[in-house]
Amino acid sequence: MFIQIHNRKVHYKKIGSGAPLIFVHGWGGSLYSLHALASLASKDFTAYIIDLPGFGKSDNPPEHWGIEGYGEHVKLFIEKIIQKKPQYIGHSFGGEIGIYLASHFPQTIDTLTLCNSSFKRQNKISKIAQMSKWIPKDSNLILKLIYPYIKKLYYTLIRKQSDLMKYPHLEKNFRKIVTQDLSPDTKNIKHKTLVLWGELDTYTPVIWAYELQKNIKNSRLFVFPDVGHDLPIRHPDLAWAKIKEFLQ
Repeated sequence: MFIQIHNRKVHYKKIGSGAPLIFVHGWGGSLYSLHALASLASKDFTAYIIDLPGFGKSDNPPEHWGIEGYGEHVKLFIEKIIQKKPQYIGHSFGGEIGIYLASHFPQTIDTLTLCNSSFKRQNKISKIAQMSKWIPKDSNLILKLIYPYIKKLYYTLIRKQSDLMKYPHLEKNFRKIVTQDLSPDTKNIKHKTLVLWGELDTYTPVIWAYELQKNIKNSRLFVFPDVGHDLPIRHPDLAWAKIKEFLQ
């Protein structure tokens, strides 16, 4: 199914019946990334799964969008299609969007489930990205001469270190998102929250899970051994067992 939001086409699926759940995939995924998990949920709930702008069959987002743009987009989807507060389940970047919603638009969702969620910016990519803000372009002739080479190095390092750059049509969005840190937002969350993590995650390390548990007062954490960043994709049965228990 398709809907128009922000004058852009958005692809989504609705399966099952009962109280609403919304599943939001990570960067580089699509609604099919979480389809198996949503299918399990649809036995007891109405599951909504969406293609975020720029992925799957949805149109691309405006170039200026960061986390705020994606968050407000999901908020509008909830208001227009679901029309009541759903239980929110987000993986990776989808979890980051959930953190933004819970902090800035708490009335939009009921509970929050974060699976291997991104939210911090303490890696090399972020530091490299931030360089572009303070490298002067016009201060003197030498800097004018070396700036193009520094800029080229900046993009080369990003492309080598992050799978985000597999999506060149989202480059400007990526450049903004990698410098945004939602650590302060996590301390504002009042929702009942479930944090699920794969212990072997090398993209969003498990230490972040414990930080989320500490920052979000009404939260519980479960760490799966021998599982990586793709917990809800490769192990939907394990993830759903914990989510279902949490929602009861």
